[in-house]
Amino acid sequence: MSDNVFLVPVDPENFDRTVRSAVDLSEYPDRPEPLADVEEARLWAVDDDSGNGSTFDRMESGDLLLFYHDGEYVATGRIGETFADEDRWVSGTFWTAFPTTRVYTVESFTPVSVPKRGVNRIFDYSASYTPGFMRVADGRVTRDLSTIETALDAYTKRNAEA
Repeated sequence: MSDNVFLVPVDPENFDRTVRSAVDLSEYPDRPEPLADVEEARLWAVDDDSGNGSTFDRMESGDLLLFYHDGEYVATGRIGETFADEDRWVSGTFWTAFPTTRVYTVESFTPVSVPKRGVNRIFDYSASYTPGFMRVADGRVTRDLSTIETALDAYTKRNAEA
């Protein structure tokens, strides 16, 4: 199992369509080979124009994903499978204004609501630090990935009841 953590910015419309809600792939017989035997999946990707190809290449099954938008972390998940979608089938089929070939499936999706400063504290970033898509450096991941997930889930539940 990997110990990588990725901080992932999201476009809410596309994210809601393919991560927050799993995609029923059975309606698409022309889907790419990596999805051929999958009936339902949560899909996300790395923008081809982002210059983050090397970061995408480091993604492995089981890595932790922390999704954020507008100063708040909105979900966690784990990487299922990464693949090159050279025909851009996924982005062309499901997303608006997001052409990409670097796609991954998301497993163990969990909605959270944690302010940026809370996650930044976990990885010893300044409270105001706003990352782009990135892999958290090994030296900043000082806790087990499941412990990080549990902490974010607990924060969300505690503050939802407040």
